[in-house]
Amino acid sequence: MQTSFHTRENNFDFLRFFAAALVLFAHSYPLVGRRGDEPLTVLTGYEKGGSIAVGIFFVMSGYLIASSWLASSSPQSFLLKRALRIFPALIVAVLLTTFVLGPLVTQFDLARYLAADGTWTYLQNILLVTRFELPGVFDGNIYPDVVNGSLWTLPLEVLMYIGVMILGLTGFLKRRLIFLPIAALAVGHFWLLGKLGIDSYFIKNIFKLGLLYYAGSALFLYRDDIPWRGWIAALLFAALVATFRTDIGQLVYFVALPYLVLYLAYAPLPWVSRFGKYGDFSYGLYIYAFPFQQLAVYLFGPQIGVLGLSLIAFVPTLICAALSWHLVEAPAMKLKRLFARAPQPGRAARGSEG
Repeated sequence: MQTSFHTRENNFDFLRFFAAALVLFAHSYPLVGRRGDEPLTVLTGYEKGGSIAVGIFFVMSGYLIASSWLASSSPQSFLLKRALRIFPALIVAVLLTTFVLGPLVTQFDLARYLAADGTWTYLQNILLVTRFELPGVFDGNIYPDVVNGSLWTLPLEVLMYIGVMILGLTGFLKRRLIFLPIAALAVGHFWLLGKLGIDSYFIKNIFKLGLLYYAGSALFLYRDDIPWRGWIAALLFAALVATFRTDIGQLVYFVALPYLVLYLAYAPLPWVSRFGKYGDFSYGLYIYAFPFQQLAVYLFGPQIGVLGLSLIAFVPTLICAALSWHLVEAPAMKLKRLFARAPQPGRAARGSEG
């Protein structure tokens, strides 16, 4: 692999789509009552399939958002670009869930549903205040009332955006200084949280996903100096597999995953690099999958099984994702160009997070 990443075709669209599809598949296990059978949880002993998929997202995002910061004309333009990527599709998804899906499947009559506080507090998802429940919706499912269990990562994603901006403004988004926040996150994740007895899922994931995110940012800063070789990727993958279900497995995971993801992102795979020519459907796939999965369980029961649920939910989710891309996300992304400056030579990466 050549080291001049910014001049190469890339496979980001495919990897994002793969990660979103993996989230859908992994969620099928708990939604039909088979949480303990999820294959990657069984295989690794420390990480769920959905968590690995989210980790892949955060590594790529850390890489591309560091590039986006350097290509932005100001902090304001950076934040506007990020808002245009996250919020338009999220707003539409939350509104459709609340006012179309909810009334169709709630056990309440329409007047009671619309009068319930939970209907309106669910709209706080638009403001990145995660709310999982709508009144009377999916009450009989294995996960009752949980309408969209994927939205919890979006506040963390936006928090990472703000972190990149702060690191950029304070000078820490530099090659040598980037390792200071990474070291702080590693200490927090592997030692401090346990010592302090912190059991908050959200706080734990700030450290865990932040570590992967800013590792991606560091790999962007060093992208032309790191040896991107197949044999290194193979060794890291072998080390990862060899340490599954061991005490050091998670440590190896945090070292190996960022390199492997970005190696694959720029691997010379012509067919894969053209995967996104019809659009980037990964975000839509991610934010619509869980409601459709819950709907399928509501209609057919948990006996539908993992494979049946995955296949039945995938088709309408993909349709919504395609519509979201063409009608909402792509038009919003065109507006992002108003807030960008020409990137300095060799500083910005090719990708769709600019």
